[in-house]
Amino acid sequence: MKSQHGDDLDDLDDGAPRLSFLEPEEAAAGVLIHEIDLMDQSGPRSPFKASRFTVEPGCTSPLDNHAVREIWMVAEGEGELLYDGRPLRLKAADVVYFDSHQSHQVTNDGAQTLVVYSVWWSS
Repeated sequence: MKSQHGDDLDDLDDGAPRLSFLEPEEAAAGVLIHEIDLMDQSGPRSPFKASRFTVEPGCTSPLDNHAVREIWMVAEGEGELLYDGRPLRLKAADVVYFDSHQSHQVTNDGAQTLVVYSVWWSS
């Protein structure tokens, strides 16, 4: 494969910067969290944690409220975000930020799986 500049591209294989996911955790019925493994032999690779989570149609994530700050990047699907008690629409390509101790929960009221990437860190 060639890059946009005409250079040969190598596939990501052994020794490449690809990260893996930890075993998925079921947060609620129809809600799976796949945390990204950001640890190596010497400790954390980054000052934040990250995951991909999925919410099946008709399902709702648990209400969350925590000390860390968080960003969600919606990759696929749509739903209703309950943000500090206010309902807001979420759709693919949306990016939202939660400050510490702001409650948030999402319901997938769409027809396809809602896929969200999340990054969080201590304040």
